[in-house]
Amino acid sequence: MSDAFLQDFQGTGKKEPLLTGFDKFVSATYRVFARPAGRIADSMPTLRAQLLKSNLRVSPEGLLSLALFSTTLTAALTIVLAVYGEVARVGVLGVSGVSFLAFLPFAIPIVFLVVINLPKFSASTRAAAIDVELPFVLGYMSVLAGGGVSPIETLRRIAKMDTLPASSKEAKRLLLETDVFGADPITAMENAAKQNPSRYWSEFLEGYTAVLKSGGNFENYIQIKLRDLIATRGAANRRSSDFTGTIAEAYLTITVVLGMTLYTLYMVQTMINHNLSGLQSLYIFAFLVVPLISVGFIYLLDAVQTKWPYTDYRPYKAFAVTAPIGALLFFFMYFGGVNIPVYLQMAISLSVVASVPAVVGTRASRTRRSLEHSLPDFIADVTEGRKTGLSPEQSIERLTSRNYGVLSPYVKKMGAQLSWGVSLSKVISTFTTAVGSWITRATGILLIEVVDVGGGTAKSFTEMAAFARTINDLENERRSALRPFVMITYVAGVMIIMTTFILVYMLTAPATLGFAGTTINGGTIDLLLATSVFDSFVIGIVAGKMGESSVADGFKHALALVVISVVAVSVVELFIKIP
Repeated sequence: MSDAFLQDFQGTGKKEPLLTGFDKFVSATYRVFARPAGRIADSMPTLRAQLLKSNLRVSPEGLLSLALFSTTLTAALTIVLAVYGEVARVGVLGVSGVSFLAFLPFAIPIVFLVVINLPKFSASTRAAAIDVELPFVLGYMSVLAGGGVSPIETLRRIAKMDTLPASSKEAKRLLLETDVFGADPITAMENAAKQNPSRYWSEFLEGYTAVLKSGGNFENYIQIKLRDLIATRGAANRRSSDFTGTIAEAYLTITVVLGMTLYTLYMVQTMINHNLSGLQSLYIFAFLVVPLISVGFIYLLDAVQTKWPYTDYRPYKAFAVTAPIGALLFFFMYFGGVNIPVYLQMAISLSVVASVPAVVGTRASRTRRSLEHSLPDFIADVTEGRKTGLSPEQSIERLTSRNYGVLSPYVKKMGAQLSWGVSLSKVISTFTTAVGSWITRATGILLIEVVDVGGGTAKSFTEMAAFARTINDLENERRSALRPFVMITYVAGVMIIMTTFILVYMLTAPATLGFAGTTINGGTIDLLLATSVFDSFVIGIVAGKMGESSVADGFKHALALVVISVVAVSVVELFIKIP
């Protein structure tokens, strides 16, 4: 079933066509490749199960038709390039005379393999999204189970939650089995467990249905699974931190050690040939290879680190504005004859690019973390008020004078709204939509259910406070484990500056190595230093993703490394004299 049908079935009001552009394209390829696709599908019996676990809404024959079409198109392009590609003979990986076309035929099977493995990639993405939301889903189900809400009604509530997008989609798929195809809830859950790529969600559903069949205490079962899942999440965070450390070491090796090696090789080439042709390759490495390597490492880090369903795009919007301004400023200074070194022009331009996003990102990050840190204390204080016999509304109103840091203005606003007679559910809903923290939003949803379903009892608030504290402790543990890796990137930035100075010094005094003198002018030295400043900026962006799980947090590190680079140049010049 298509997601458009699911949305229409749930009554969202979005009248989307049942056939998307992708569906129509697959249908067209199937008309051409139906027969071979059917034969291949018969030989791949596991493909249908893989598709059921993915987010792809296509049949095995349709996917194979798409794969055959993509492969045929790739083969046709290869033939065209082979016939008309006169400029094909180029140096590949430094080996002159090797035809680039010799590598093109490998693209044909690669394209086919990539397309038929799309279900695995999609299933992995789907499982990761479910696993991130699962602690909050189980906490939510535990609250509703304590209030006597049936499992099917719990799923109906989850299906309407925009804050839990992956879980909402899973609930809609399950409800489709019960409300459209007439399956009973237990059978629908068993089928969902078999067709879900998330091991934790599948195991939970299997155990959940077993408890329901036996008439056991499913509320206690949910709480046990929640504790197990939190312990598993803690272990997963530690494994992720270890893998991040491995990636950090690899990144340092490639960007710094490989850079130093290439600098040495091109330095020897320059001194032997008595010209600066080798330095041109350094510019390619600095301005092209290092950014590409950095993008690759950011992608790897994104694949292993925890990603919340909500992203604050304000720092990226600020970067989209400052990036062209910084580029124009650099070109104006460089071609306008501004009488300052090029590396300073680069530093000033990059500082303009990073300054506003750094401020916006730092404020957003600091606010988000302060909210997540203060929220468990606020819920615990509300719990204490409930233990003394106060209503949830009265418990919140009496906390308006307490200091919760960034959370205090929101608490005062909630207290004022409650004094005006606004319902507590509406007050908390308004609060969660105003904050930029997904954890706070998800916790707010649980808080609403504690009041609406659980009745706002002291026991419910106690469990809610314990859950919020546990989630906050997990986040603090994860951030603490990643923080040391930021220092690695700072060391890398400083080492790049040092390497550049050593290179320049040896180029200007080659007689000590037995070579005839090589002349290097100040302009070339200036450009070399500019490459170091640029690479420090790029490394700072990676530092944000590596140490704080966010590229937006990398802008402040990029700005800091640019400043450190300029300071390092000034300090090193006191000890190493260069032209």
